[in-house]
Amino acid sequence: MKRSALIALLILTPGIYAQTKDPAKILSAVRQKFEKISDYEVDVNIKVDINYIKVPDSKAKLFFKQPDKVKIESAGFAMLPKNGVNFAPTQFLKDEYNSIYVRQEVSGGKKLDVVKVIPNSDTSDVILSTLWIDTELNIIRKVETTGKKGGTTTIELKYADNGSALPSEVKFFFNFGNFQVSPGINSGENEQDSKKTKGRGSLKGTVILTYENYKVNMGIPDAVFNEKKNSH
Repeated sequence: MKRSALIALLILTPGIYAQTKDPAKILSAVRQKFEKISDYEVDVNIKVDINYIKVPDSKAKLFFKQPDKVKIESAGFAMLPKNGVNFAPTQFLKDEYNSIYVRQEVSGGKKLDVVKVIPNSDTSDVILSTLWIDTELNIIRKVETTGKKGGTTTIELKYADNGSALPSEVKFFFNFGNFQVSPGINSGENEQDSKKTKGRGSLKGTVILTYENYKVNMGIPDAVFNEKKNSH
């Protein structure tokens, strides 16, 4: 019921969500471009800046194979889950959803079409995603996501080669309200200060991923994803 009400509200809001373009065609073009990449491996540098938590910079190697095989090898601590390190536009379009065309706007000298995606599944952790799409190149430039638990995440993407579907840098900005803060979670504080942090607060921060040395469509065997050693 809440999902239906959200869709109706977005559609009926006067003067804002006029359907001047077909959002399904825009999203389909993004999906089709990404699906031309059958597999890839890449080196990932991970930089984390989060309140309450001190996390050292780390490196990882990411392996991906269509449609959803992912493996991460890391000698250190990787802060993000697999679907965070591996940014795939299909992660927003993998289940049934409703899409709404919002508007076109200019950002960084590029014309971007804004599309809202609402998952139909009640089991989805996401209520609403807003995508800024470069329809000239069929790539996603920015995503804002609202979760069921009230947290928000903004993702900004850069591409070294504008013809590529794979980003050179991804920045995650997130704010998860009503987060349970455990004593000592910040390893840099003393015991007295640690006790002060106990309770509930807002977990917010930034994670920056940079990707180097892409090897695309090299034919990664399925056996690579079955290996458990050094994977997360």
